[in-house]
Amino acid sequence: MLVCIAVGTSCSAKQQSPTILDITAVKGGFGSVSVIVKNIGDSTAENITMIISVKGGILGRINMKKICSGCGNCSNSIEPNAIKTESTAEAGKIVGFGPVTIMVSAEASNAERVNKSLNGFALGFLVIVTK
Repeated sequence: MLVCIAVGTSCSAKQQSPTILDITAVKGGFGSVSVIVKNIGDSTAENITMIISVKGGILGRINMKKICSGCGNCSNSIEPNAIKTESTAEAGKIVGFGPVTIMVSAEASNAERVNKSLNGFALGFLVIVTK
């Protein structure tokens, strides 16, 4: 019985804190929408995938989707307390007029998906994000 108690107390291991992503900012701009994702957890976020979708405008002619899952041009991880920025600019220019819906998501292999949905307005090449 003494062996079981000794083994039971020595087997407790410290659990690693989870990685947590947060979408801290979504900004409009000249022909694009940019997103800032921050790692607010204690571990490095690995294999990050960020998705930005902009839809709407008059007659629904604005339909842009940018998926970033670690191409050779950027890092695919975020250290604790660091940020990663992604923009729709690489997918093409957003041009149109009217209200738009902006949907953003970010996830990592060791973090749950976070989503944010915002409204905006396209005025030619200018995209304005409203709260």
